[in-house]
Amino acid sequence: MTKTLTFKNEELAAIGNLLGTLSLKNKASRGRTKLIKLVSAKNDEYIEERKDVLEPFIKKDEAGNSVEGDTPGSVVLIEEKQDEATAAINEIDEESAVIEFTEYSEKMKALYDAIVDYSSEFSNQDAMAYDLLMDQLESAFENETEGTK
Repeated sequence: MTKTLTFKNEELAAIGNLLGTLSLKNKASRGRTKLIKLVSAKNDEYIEERKDVLEPFIKKDEAGNSVEGDTPGSVVLIEEKQDEATAAINEIDEESAVIEFTEYSEKMKALYDAIVDYSSEFSNQDAMAYDLLMDQLESAFENETEGTK
């Protein structure tokens, strides 16, 4: 049976950041490392998609180069198309990122078992990311738990 986790694209960075802060040992740590790699790959795809979608809305100079914004790495959008650009980005942000982890199922189960009663407290973005991650891990492993009862 295929095992997956599903997050919104805009949630990927927070999930990856949270995973990086957890103090884990052995198989749970290996599961975390595998999951970070999978989340990172999906996040890279998401960033590329955002760039591709924004391209038609970016203001260009006479040479055809993107006009840079005030902050490093940012660009200036064509003023008349800002609403359209925002709508396109919001659509990509809300799309589902499905992470298939069947081959790492044992390590993911160890990760789940290690963080289900994690002793440290979470706040703000980490608390929200923990809740999202746990919802997905619980869904992935609830059938196994029900099968052993």
